[in-house]
Amino acid sequence: MAEVDKLKKKILIVDDIKSMRADLIKILIDLGYSNFKECADGQEAWDDLCLEAQYGNPYQIIFSDINMPIMNGINLLKKVRNTTIYKTTPIFMVSTENEKDIVIKAILEGATDYILKPYNPITVKDKLTKSLSKLL
Repeated sequence: MAEVDKLKKKILIVDDIKSMRADLIKILIDLGYSNFKECADGQEAWDDLCLEAQYGNPYQIIFSDINMPIMNGINLLKKVRNTTIYKTTPIFMVSTENEKDIVIKAILEGATDYILKPYNPITVKDKLTKSLSKLL
């Protein structure tokens, strides 16, 4: 993927733990991305996703934690996948949980991939590259 494309990618990072959002942003900056918005829960993210879509400026990549207050990541994923504009947007579910049933549920609900926390820069890069290359 060209470096200029990375700079244009609009990324939403949803996690109730600020330090986790910061860790992911640092990795993404190191990978050449620069356009981020942070949300602390699924409802805040849903509201922002709808607003940005309404203004014709939708997100192009979404990272969402699974366990969050107000609206969890699986419910957010279901809502996002039921929209036309975000139907094929890469959505990476992230969690500290490595339980097989949670991973399977996320994939069945439409997650592009699953990333285990704490973040590993190589894993994030590999999963992003793999998923984004499918969109070209």
